[in-house]
Amino acid sequence: MTTKDRSVVKPGDVSRLLWLQGLIGAVAIGLLVRELGWPLNETQALLSEYLTLGLVVLALIAEGGLVLRDPGQSRLKRNLIFTALLILAAGRFGLERPLRDWLGDHLHPRTGALIALVVVQLSLIIPVGLRLLRLTRARFLQQAKPGTLFVVSFVVVILSGTLMLKTPNATTAGISWLDALFTSTSAVCVTGLIVVDTETAFTPQGQLAILVLIQIGGLGMMTLTYFMVLMVGHGITLRDRARLGELFSDENLGSMGQFVGKVVGITLLIELAGAIAIYFSWAAQPPRAGTLPWDAVFHSISAFCNAGFSTFAAGLADPAAASNRPSQVAVMLLIILGGLGFVVVNDLPRLTLYLLSKPLRKILPRSRRLARWQLTHPVRLQTRLALKTTGLLLFVGAALFFFTERWSLSGERAWEAVFNSVTARTAGFNITDFGSYTFASVVLMCTLMFIGGSPGGTAGGIKTTTFAIALGELGRLVRGHNSLHIGNRRIARDVVERSTATVVLSVIWVVVAILLVSWADPDLDPVDVTFECFSAFGTVGLSRGITAALDPFSKWVIIVTMFAGRVGLLTLVLTMVGAPNPRRYELPDARLPLN
Repeated sequence: MTTKDRSVVKPGDVSRLLWLQGLIGAVAIGLLVRELGWPLNETQALLSEYLTLGLVVLALIAEGGLVLRDPGQSRLKRNLIFTALLILAAGRFGLERPLRDWLGDHLHPRTGALIALVVVQLSLIIPVGLRLLRLTRARFLQQAKPGTLFVVSFVVVILSGTLMLKTPNATTAGISWLDALFTSTSAVCVTGLIVVDTETAFTPQGQLAILVLIQIGGLGMMTLTYFMVLMVGHGITLRDRARLGELFSDENLGSMGQFVGKVVGITLLIELAGAIAIYFSWAAQPPRAGTLPWDAVFHSISAFCNAGFSTFAAGLADPAAASNRPSQVAVMLLIILGGLGFVVVNDLPRLTLYLLSKPLRKILPRSRRLARWQLTHPVRLQTRLALKTTGLLLFVGAALFFFTERWSLSGERAWEAVFNSVTARTAGFNITDFGSYTFASVVLMCTLMFIGGSPGGTAGGIKTTTFAIALGELGRLVRGHNSLHIGNRRIARDVVERSTATVVLSVIWVVVAILLVSWADPDLDPVDVTFECFSAFGTVGLSRGITAALDPFSKWVIIVTMFAGRVGLLTLVLTMVGAPNPRRYELPDARLPLN
């Protein structure tokens, strides 16, 4: 661009266009909330359509003006982008009618028109959202710690979900602010504890809002934000890569941008495959008439995100679903894959090839290609440790159910034990009544819920790796070794210290939660209260039937406990403490008696 061309660009004009685009997005969001959250009569619906078409015209002016006044664009590129904007505007104008007609064959005409209008309004909101993503490059956000952004993003989504669930269209008869906050927290923290029945208390719009919150909570708002940044070609900085590395518990910062895309892609593919499997397993005898596709999608996303929410009042213990083994297999696989963590799931193909190459290496010991492949594609310690610990806990948990319940060996009991062992690892689905189990089984399930799933995934609890490191550190002390070795690696001292701190803090938190809930609800069975608090902290969602009867103060305790269990207790504590203040001196050692 020449100097003359650059002089034409006026910062004030660009600023006004940006303000206009922001105003269009804000009005479109307001219209969207109004249409989805409140019932509209014919006059109000027609007014909303006219306002949306007016916004389309203004959006064309704002977007076209920004393209023409961007000094970084060549003339050819400007013309191409402006032509694309004209086509987009024509599509916005012409989209509503054919989309309404097509949806009218499957839905109520008013519902089809509403969906078409929502699609048009989203096309107005997304450009504004992409502009706002540039705030991730702001200095104050770049200086913020990853843990702080992670915690704040969950708070923002929970509060937004609370507002969504309080709108009239979300519920059949309205719910209190506290119940809306409880449900939103339970969905975003992928817990599954409910104070109102999801099937009867929420409308299809409300259930959709819950499902969106579950998906955001499972993936994480930071993951979705950085995914959008990459999709629009903005790229991510080294600091962004460090944040994502801490979020997913992965040290390979170089491939972190590619990994974010894999996380979203793998999640959608697994959830789609799970929905198809559940759909066909229920096709012969649907639990609910006329809602099979929705129920299949809802349960697939809920299972993979380890949320435990169900569109059935009795959950998977519903008579039509409790005896359906194929659907339960699909649900268990989704639970396990979601609980393993995205890093481990991403490593599974490489681990399979690595295991297959071992026997080939024995057959072809002099093969340089195999030797080089094994050296350049090692399986990470995190993957091996997570898989071994998960497998051990699933097997031991299922076996101990026979001991705690004094069951005789049978196929029915074996299936129940396996499903309970899987679902207690932060999933929250049930095929039986947990209120009927003995206290010994309650202790077993509390232990499984406390450990939870693996880091970097959708599960809660202290995590399998933390549990394995804590046990390993205990063994190190017993054997008198100077350092902890796992899988031919020496575990860094700071990792061991963080694991120990996590276990201690988590025990203290759960004990205090049990104390507070027992104080606020003295009439409740202590066993039920203990089970509820462990379930909330592990973001499991299993209950012995007391959640809806909790005192308001107890509900607040459970809300905070679910939040702490999802974001990570140590992360939450470090975020609240603020910047570290390292000590620059050491005092003489002191020996104290310990027994």
